Amino acid sequence: MSFVASFSMFYLSFFPLWVSVLFIDIKSIVEKQADIATEQYSILVILVLSIISLIILMLSFNKKNRNGAQEYTIDDVEEEKTITAEYLLSYILPLFAFDFTVWHQIVLFLIFFFMLAFLCIRHNFFSVNVLIELFGYRFYRCKLQNEDGVCISKVIISNERLLNRKTEKIIIHPINNEYATDIQYWR
Repeated sequence: MSFVASFSMFYLSFFPLWVSVLFIDIKSIVEKQADIATEQYSILVILVLSIISLIILMLSFNKKNRNGAQEYTIDDVEEEKTITAEYLLSYILPLFAFDFTVWHQIVLFLIFFFMLAFLCIRHNFFSVNVLIELFGYRFYRCKLQNEDGVCISKVIISNERLLNRKTEKIIIHPINNEYATDIQYWR
């Protein structure tokens, strides 16, 4: 996955935080606090980055993207149900400690956010994304086998139900070493 796509995925993984910041900033503007320039810039940046990242996310999950795709047979499949809740509690909730209506708190947050983004992208860490689940995708831990009998384990992000698809063939597109998206099924 490219740097731009990885950053977009990382940025959108903080969607609940961005919605909360938008709410706080809009509330501050409506209450007409002293200086609302910080809030106006914040709203603009969040909305522009969200739209651009969403477009990139949609292109990344396009089923026509077959670069590096491979065919496997599903040996075992298990749905991951706690992955998003764990991510929200571990990464998003602590960020509410910042006051997003004060410019120096935003600078501190941005330092933290971009250091975290750099580390995650550099180490090819795929961040779980609430928006993916809102669009109907689920996470499945699968054991797969290729035509040569080589077995691998991947977390597959799919908008199809995989639980009843054991022994079926699937074409997947890798995101990184651990995650992949499904492209197509063969019966």
